[in-house]
Amino acid sequence: MALIPLFDRTGRANVGHALETAVLVELERRGMDVAYVRTPEGHEVDFVARRPGGGEELIQVAADATDAATAERELRALAEAGRLYPKASRRLLTLTRDGLPAQVPTGIVAQAAYEWLLAEPGEVG
Repeated sequence: MALIPLFDRTGRANVGHALETAVLVELERRGMDVAYVRTPEGHEVDFVARRPGGGEELIQVAADATDAATAERELRALAEAGRLYPKASRRLLTLTRDGLPAQVPTGIVAQAAYEWLLAEPGEVG
């Protein structure tokens, strides 16, 4: 987060971007091949991560997904990307448990990022 003020002079906290960067660094630390996904419908998923031994995971990062519109946008993108990557697990990470959406569709794991960061690679939280 120390470099964010150099690039964003608005003075606003950019927690979502910082969280996304932390997730990217952890994915790379775990030895995963990481890419960005844009669906044909134009929705974006932050990461498709491929494990060295096989398997894929779609990961969406949102600092707070309690707002219904935010939750709908993030979960819709995961669902659409899931059609492109049908074997990939799907995960929504938020800053805290209080930031989780009220409803999460079957097939999507939603958890606080710190729980995911502390879990052993491959563990489902």
